[in-house]
Amino acid sequence: MASTEELFEAIEAGEADRVRAILGRDPSAASARDREGVSALMRARYRFDSALAQAILSAHPGLDVFEAASFGEVDRLTELLGEDPSLAESRSADGFTALHFAAFFGEPGAAQLLVGRGVDVDAVGTGWMTGTALHSAVAGRHRDVVALLLEAGANPDLRQSQGWTALHSAAHNGDADTVELLLVHGARRDVLNDDGVTAAELARQEGQAGIAERLDQAAP
Repeated sequence: MASTEELFEAIEAGEADRVRAILGRDPSAASARDREGVSALMRARYRFDSALAQAILSAHPGLDVFEAASFGEVDRLTELLGEDPSLAESRSADGFTALHFAAFFGEPGAAQLLVGRGVDVDAVGTGWMTGTALHSAVAGRHRDVVALLLEAGANPDLRQSQGWTALHSAAHNGDADTVELLLVHGARRDVLNDDGVTAAELARQEGQAGIAERLDQAAP
């Protein structure tokens, strides 16, 4: 227990050397989960800290389905889904599917595998983020995964927290390529978020004049 608590403290502090030292004393801590049920490896992944992640991976006994999707470990993901196909639709402790993770971290191979298994591309998060995998891919600015999901039938107009569509997020991020891709796949530009703001208005607020003009010109 002491090793587990210390490990999560070190992860939160971004101290990779300390993580390695803890796992050197107690390798089993690499499989630890916090009070919410989120693994140490995923906490490191959330920080986008490769040194932290590698420190944990070096002692990790085997990736679970969410970890495998997050790191794009297609062979491991294939193995896990072969053993238990229901994992494709399962939820992490913080409310996400494996497809959410593949989308957010920009792992097209993992995303393609999951889509090929027939997962619900419009499944919404049940934790702090209520969006779909499409929202996750747009937030991460992973245009290749956005394209994959749209081609698989993802609905571009579903709303996440605060009523944002994927188009709102792309416009806010100044991601002109993804805005164009969403429009090509039929995203509605007139959807209002919970504050009554369209994607064009949001882009204008963020100083993205070019995107705002493109959205203003787009056909209804």
